[in-house]
Amino acid sequence: MAKRKITPGVLVHTLRENQNNNKTLKALFATQFLGKLSVEELEALKRSINKELKKREGKVIQEKIDFLERFGFKVQKS
Repeated sequence: MAKRKITPGVLVHTLRENQNNNKTLKALFATQFLGKLSVEELEALKRSINKELKKREGKVIQEKIDFLERFGFKVQKS
């Protein structure tokens, strides 16, 4: 049986389609998906999640810097 490639959009759609009544994804994801992934796939997923978190953190930091600079504060990294 050939492995099917799952795109991010397909994964998100499947997760949202299968949410439980509480609309929580954590337990659903762990029970329905994580157990079916290989160690290599889990490591790749972990790297991707960490990369996305870092990108979002950077965006939040930049929004806060922009906010402060609009009020005349000078922001610099020490």
